[in-house]
Formats: sequence, C-alpha cells, structure tokens
Amino acid sequence: MGKDDILRKAAILQRDQETYAIMADLGGGVMDTPTARRIADAADKFGAKKLKITGAQRLALLGVKEQDIDAAYEVMGVKFQQCSPLCTQYIKVCPGNTFCPRGQRDTLSFASRVRERFHPFPKISAKIKIGIAGCYNSCVEPAIKDIGLIGLPKGWTLMAGGAGGKDPMFAQIIAANLEDDKTLELVERILKYYRASASRHMSRNHRLGVIMRAEGKGPLMRACGLE
Repeated sequence: MGKDDILRKAAILQRDQETYAIMADLGGGVMDTPTARRIADAADKFGAKKLKITGAQRLALLGVKEQDIDAAYEVMGVKFQQCSPLCTQYIKVCPGNTFCPRGQRDTLSFASRVRERFHPFPKISAKIKIGIAGCYNSCVEPAIKDIGLIGLPKGWTLMAGGAGGKDPMFAQIIAANLEDDKTLELVERILKYYRASASRHMSRNHRLGVIMRAEGKGPLMRACGLE
C-alpha cells in the first residue's frame, strides 16, 4: 500500500513517495534565534534535505522520514496540531510597525489575537486565508484573501471575498476605520456567515468570494450588522 499525506501531523508526502515535509508554524513568519537553532538542529539530526519558507509563512523541513516525524517536531519544540495541512487555512501577516518603517499598525500583535481567537477555523471545509497588512503596500496581498485587513492610521480596512488561483477574485471592502475589537467582532461574523454558507448544498465547499459573487454582498453585510 502506497504512502499518503499524514494530515493529522501536517506531514505532506514528497515527490520521492518516501519522505515528508513537516511544518514549523512561525506565527507571522517571525522567529527568535533559539527557535531557529532548534529547527536547524532538527533538520541536521533527521536529514532534512532543504528548508523552505512556505507561502503561509511556515518553515517546511523537506525530506523527513515517516518514523522521524514525531521526534523532529519534539526537537523543534513545535506542536504539529498548530499547523493545518495543504495551506487550507492560514493567517499571513507583514511586519507592520514593529519592524517596517512604512507600517502604520501593529500587525504582528493583532495577528496573534486573530490566531488565538479563531485559528484553526472550525467546521469550514473550504479554504480560509486571512491577510493582515500594515499599510497600503499590501505586501501580504489582503485583496486576494478570503478576509483581508489593511492597517491605516485611523484603523483597519476590512475586506472579504478575495482569492487567487485559476479564477482570481478581488475582495470587497466591508468596513473601514475600525478599532481592533470591532475588527475582531466583524471577522467572527464573517467566519460564521462563511461556515453557514459553506454548509448549504448549493454552496458547499465554495470559497467565500464565490458565495458572495452568487449571492451578492448584501447577505454578508447583513450578517455583519452593517446593512
């Protein structure tokens, strides 16, 4: 019997059909030097062929043998439950005003609040990608995420319904000049709307943008209490 992805451990079978990529979830792509050393130690100890920064701001160890997966996570100090498989769910964030001179909001702290409150996003089978940018440069492409946020001096601009892939969609602006708590409230409402919509027969497993394109923006605005 052939090997397959081990999704409960976020271990993705590689092209050689023998080894796996395992994921260190870095939380916004940021890590301190002790974490970096532990990851490097795990890569050396278990013969990882390469390290790869993923589009979801995780660090993948490529070429880990199946019998070494648990031990590699232990050496890294990473719980594999924190990682979702195949990039179906993630929060992508820019450095914000913590590091970047152009950043206008504290994206890293806010992304931590979003992650702690919502991630992993339960009972939604379609992809959920959130992009949190600290200025209009939008380095994490919030306009093509299911939920996109742009931080500006007056508050957050919240967008919904974006996607990349073979049928790209631009997210639509839901609200602007939002304080942190109000933004979190609206993100929760959007996720609840998405979960309810994605469970219906006609829109099951559809991306949020596809649902919005079919139903219009109105139902989501009403779900957010904005119409």
